[in-house]
Amino acid sequence: MANVFVKNIITEIRDKLGKLEKKGDGYSLYYITSIDTYIYFRYSKVSKASKHIKKCFYGLRNNDIKLMYGKKAFICFVWDDEKSCILIPFNQFEYHFKYTYPSNDEQFKTLIFFKPTGTELYLANIGKFNADSFYGLKKLFETNKLKLIVPTLSHIQVQGLIGAIGVEKGYKIWYPENDKVKIDNKILDNSHIIPKIFDFGKEINPIIREIDVIWFENNKPISFWEVEHTTPIYSGLLRFNDVLLSIAKTDNFNIVAPSDRENKFGFQINRPTFKQNKLIDKVSFINYENIYTWYYNLTGRHYAK
Repeated sequence: MANVFVKNIITEIRDKLGKLEKKGDGYSLYYITSIDTYIYFRYSKVSKASKHIKKCFYGLRNNDIKLMYGKKAFICFVWDDEKSCILIPFNQFEYHFKYTYPSNDEQFKTLIFFKPTGTELYLANIGKFNADSFYGLKKLFETNKLKLIVPTLSHIQVQGLIGAIGVEKGYKIWYPENDKVKIDNKILDNSHIIPKIFDFGKEINPIIREIDVIWFENNKPISFWEVEHTTPIYSGLLRFNDVLLSIAKTDNFNIVAPSDRENKFGFQINRPTFKQNKLIDKVSFINYENIYTWYYNLTGRHYAK
């Protein structure tokens, strides 16, 4: 039987969209008739991962996942002490589920981490993904309506949006020297940009200076971002690998690229070298649409050059 947190969401959906039909052999997967959409609910209690990080653990049943293949569907992650659920469009992850084996109990083990830098979705044996653009039921209710229009974005514009998100979270921003003058001040005021990088050692300094965006808290790097517009994703991962091996307590890395490059990210991050040193557990993929949605959700502003 669905718990009270899931029941409340089901009631809200039923009030706005009408009848839900139970599918499968459990109480987690439903079909919303009016919008021809499946929604799969998973619930977890929240626990502490560390002093400033909370986490939730979920198991996604393979039998339920199979019923969503090729259909319009969402996975709705619910927990007990946050204000909003996370609603993941299944089509963005379907490829990964199809080509990954579940655990021995026929479940895909899943973790959500709530960090000061953002919310991370970790799918075991698949990878880590930023989830900040997926909060709330808005995308479900607007399935048949006009959605947020994402402009065509250049590499430098995406860098600017990532910096603006960091500023909203209270961080200072580093850009490579040649990129600083190109950042559109309609996105990010120059006062938030660090003029000179801190010294991390002569071997790593030339590498860290070329990373597309870094969020800093005082002199501590908090989050690293590589925008792979057309350049090989492998090159960004190699920079992250060097940072991981050179700077202690670095664990937040992000590859940002157009959505059609996500499969390439999945292939590259699963190389044995990145698995062996656990980089695979520390790198998130986030596409341009989700970066723009995250920026809009935080600032309420559209961006047009």
